[in-house]
Order: sequence, then structure tokens, then C-alpha cells
Amino acid sequence: MLRNLAYACVSAASAGLLFVLLIIAGRTLGDVEFGKFSFALALGTIFETLMDFGFHQVIIRAIARDKSRARELLRHAMGLKAIWAAGALAALVATATFLRPERDVRAACYLLGGSLVLRSYMLTIRGALQGLERFAWDSVVVVGDRAILLIFGVVALASGAGLHGLAIAFVAARAAALGLSMWLTHAQFGGFGLRFDPAIWRELQATALPIGFFLVVINVYAYVDSVMLGIMRTDVETGLYTAAYRAYEGLSYPASAVAAVLTPRLSNLFRTDRRGHRRIAILGLAGAPVLAVVISAFAYLLATPLMVGIWGNDFAPAATPFRILSVGLCFVFAIWVLHALAISVDRERVLLKTAVVGLVANVALNLYVIPRMGASGAAVATVAGELVSMIALVVSLRSEL
Repeated sequence: MLRNLAYACVSAASAGLLFVLLIIAGRTLGDVEFGKFSFALALGTIFETLMDFGFHQVIIRAIARDKSRARELLRHAMGLKAIWAAGALAALVATATFLRPERDVRAACYLLGGSLVLRSYMLTIRGALQGLERFAWDSVVVVGDRAILLIFGVVALASGAGLHGLAIAFVAARAAALGLSMWLTHAQFGGFGLRFDPAIWRELQATALPIGFFLVVINVYAYVDSVMLGIMRTDVETGLYTAAYRAYEGLSYPASAVAAVLTPRLSNLFRTDRRGHRRIAILGLAGAPVLAVVISAFAYLLATPLMVGIWGNDFAPAATPFRILSVGLCFVFAIWVLHALAISVDRERVLLKTAVVGLVANVALNLYVIPRMGASGAAVATVAGELVSMIALVVSLRSEL
């Protein structure tokens, strides 16, 4: 587990490459154009969950419990995903067209949506690798994707291509990264392709549905603030909040690394060693918040120099929402571990119910605070929603702990 955790941390840390690209984009595009890009990326990320719809988590758990089915399940999941990806992309195009009249914003939404279809296929490949606990190869896929994206994005920005060029760079980079992932998949599984079997598709779909709905809700929760700011306030405030949220999101990646390692291990132990399953779950849940407190204190105290140092002087006002968001890290770290626990014990419906509760609380509060407080109000709503979600998860999973 320590070796797997080390590789998972490398994968999580590689998010710094994407963060660097966002920093360069913010400094190059300026606050208005960066706000438009942030809106397009947030909207696209919400619809990305529909493209995967829980197959990533289902593949991890199923393969962790029966490794002999890895190749079969991966191929069928890739085939089934084509249907979901096409529907999600169509829904994204329609939504972007309805929400934003500006042609440049619409074009960015369409292009980033296409890049996220490609990323969604890589996510399924990663699910198979994580289910087999081949975290070294998973790290190659993740780091390769983000390194290619950084290179392509920087070239586009340096050439003066602006918002449109950056969106095209996302599509080209993700196509190249998917090619790399498919090559690795061929090496690991002895072939790559799409398969159709009605019985297996029904099995995958039925198992994925609760997780898929949960992930849709979680993704909407994570990015609805940026979308609501883009509609209810200005592109400048959307950019400021995105700058704060991206930094905050980066600080939560250690928790995602822990959850990535815990999910396949807990899924296997739930069938083979219930006592060991409970022991590891409790250790994870006890250790994650301790780490969160240290990171949260660091972020709160250094908010202004972090925002200015990362994004530039124009983003100094982002320090206030960043401080508010940093308080929520303590809740987020616990939530990641609780998600891994719930998936391992087949309690997907609990995840969905608690996520809906958190989303309702977040959106309802956003409707009140965004018109009055702008980006800071969106941060308050996010933290409040995370607290509500964590409490609901602990109550629902208390028997497993």
C-alpha cells in the first residue's frame, strides 16, 4: 500500500502541471478572458461526469474483486461509454448555446467539451489499471496527459492564439494523451478494442447508475459556483473565484491520492477480511483530517502572497474567497475517505443521497449570497455544502465504522 500510495501521490502531484498552465493562462489572457475560459472549463467539467457516469469506479471495484475479468470489463466499458459520451457532448453544446450569447465563449465550451470526451476514455483506462493496483502505469498515464497538455497550452498562449487557440490546444493535447494511453493499454492487456454483449452492458450499467448520478451531483456541486457567478455577476469575479478554487482544489489532491489507494484495497478486503477492512477505513478517516488541518492553516495564513505570487497582482482580491475555502479542507479530506469506504461496501445510494443534500444546500445558499457577496459568497456556500455532506456521510456510514 505504501508503494501504491507513493505512485498515487505522484499522479496527484502532477495536477501541478495543469495548475501551472492555468497560472500562465490567467497571466496571459487577463482577468476577463480568463473568466470566459474558466466558465467554459467549469461547464465542460460538469458534463464530463455524464460521459463516464460511474464506469471508472465500477471498473476499479469489479476488477479489484476479480482480476481475471480486467480485459473483458475494460473493453465493454469503452464500448458502452461511446453512447454516454455522445449524449453528454450534445447536451453540453445545447446548454452552452442557451446560457451564453458570446460566440467566443460558446466556441470555447464546444472545444473543451470535445477534449473532455477524450479525457473520459482515459479515465476508464485508469480505472482498469487501478483495479489491478498497477499504480505505476496509472501514474504514467496521468503525468503524460498533463505534461502534454501543459506543452500544447503554453505553445498556444505564447503564440498569441488567445482563448480560441488555448481551447484547440486542449483538444489536440488530449488526443495525443489518449493515443499514449491506448498504447499502454495494449501493452498491459494484450489488445485494445470495443466489445458489445447485452448481458455485460446491462450489468455494468445497472451497477454504474447510482455512482454515475452521484458523480454528476458532485461535479455540479464543484463547479456550479463558477457557472452561477458567470451568469449572475461578471467574468472578472468568475476569474477571481476560479483562481481561488483551483488553488484550493490543488491542496485537496493529497486526499484524492489516499482515496485512490484505499478504494481497490477496501473493495477487496470487504470480501476477504472484514476486520482488516474496518481497521484500514478507520485509520484513513482518522489520519486524513489531521493532514487537512496542517494544510488549511498554511493556506489561510499565506492566502494573499499565494494568490498574488501565483496569479499576479490583478488576482489579489481572490485571497478572501481562498481563505474561506481553506476552512473547508478539513471536511473535504474526510469526505474523500468516506467516498472510498462507501464504494467498497456497495453503498452507492448513500453517496448519491448525501451528495444531493450538499448540492441543494450549496445552490440554495449561492442564490442568496452571490448577488450580495460575489466570489466570497460562492466560497461560503461551497464550505457550507461540504460540511453538510460530511455530516450526512458520517451518519449514513456509522455502522461501517
